[in-house]
Amino acid sequence: MIGRIGSGKTVVADYLVEKYGAEYLRFSDVLRDILARVHKLDTRENLQNMGLALRKSFGEGILAETLREDILKSSSKLVVVDGVRYEDEYDMIKEVGGRLVYVTAPDKTRYKRTVKRGTRGEADITFEQFMASEKKETERLIDILGGKADYRIENTGTLDDLRKRVDGIIKG
Repeated sequence: MIGRIGSGKTVVADYLVEKYGAEYLRFSDVLRDILARVHKLDTRENLQNMGLALRKSFGEGILAETLREDILKSSSKLVVVDGVRYEDEYDMIKEVGGRLVYVTAPDKTRYKRTVKRGTRGEADITFEQFMASEKKETERLIDILGGKADYRIENTGTLDDLRKRVDGIIKG
């Protein structure tokens, strides 16, 4: 799954876990594991910095390689992978036979959702700070890769509308 911050990716993933028994994997979980181990806060900035550091030190495909192994070890019939951000991650999803869903929503909507949930140090950010975070290295390819997705969900309606769109994708 791919989408900008606050687009609704986690809501979609949680629904797939709840209704379809999917296993939920996130590229950011690898980063969170490392941040926890080195006693650093789980903030958006730290996640972005850790991802860039790993890619620089261990190669561009390090996160894709890690998640690929996790996917292949899964016993679930449906695996949701959240947080595709780079071409190698997109390629890995396609190589393992996955389909990519691009979840979108307008900037102001995503900003309100992000502040409301208040995770990763984002409860008090301004709209300008939110938009500036969209320009970070880790965010720059989201729309390009999203344009290559198999499905696109414009998440502007109700939760029920979103779930119906997801059901439509699953049922093909």
